[in-house]
Amino acid sequence: MTCLEIDKAMCDIQLTLYEECQARLDGVPAENKGERKALIIEREMYGLCRRAGLLSYVKGTRETVLTTRERIIGQILQKYPVLCGVFAGLDEEEKKIFISALQAEIYMRDQIVNGYYAEYEAAKGSGDEKSLFELRIKIGGCENMFDAWEAWRVENHVYPGMFTEGLR
Repeated sequence: MTCLEIDKAMCDIQLTLYEECQARLDGVPAENKGERKALIIEREMYGLCRRAGLLSYVKGTRETVLTTRERIIGQILQKYPVLCGVFAGLDEEEKKIFISALQAEIYMRDQIVNGYYAEYEAAKGSGDEKSLFELRIKIGGCENMFDAWEAWRVENHVYPGMFTEGLR
């Protein structure tokens, strides 16, 4: 598979989860405010994965986006010696495949979800039920995305099982 085919697959998975969540939201009556709020938060986490992880906002071709994603990941990989070592040992074409398959999740885990886990622990300590409710959904939505991406990587033999060191 090429890096662009992998990138498209990751984007398609995100879009599928977003649309499925929107369909569930559309089926919930307006008076079920708590359920609707939960689904809106979940849907927005899928949207965040597209914007922040897959960089859907970057102008230009997907090749341009992948170049931007490679610049971003270079800074983050330094914190994760195993991932950094794998990446450093790749040729240029394989680096593009690695970026297509893993960068969005590495970024989301490192820059966003690990922070949600820290906030969750703080909210547990303070008994802040409103924050706990929202953080459970935020974490759950992102973990659903990660599970879907990982299932695809396993099925397609594209860097499966890479998330260990400090990347929940």
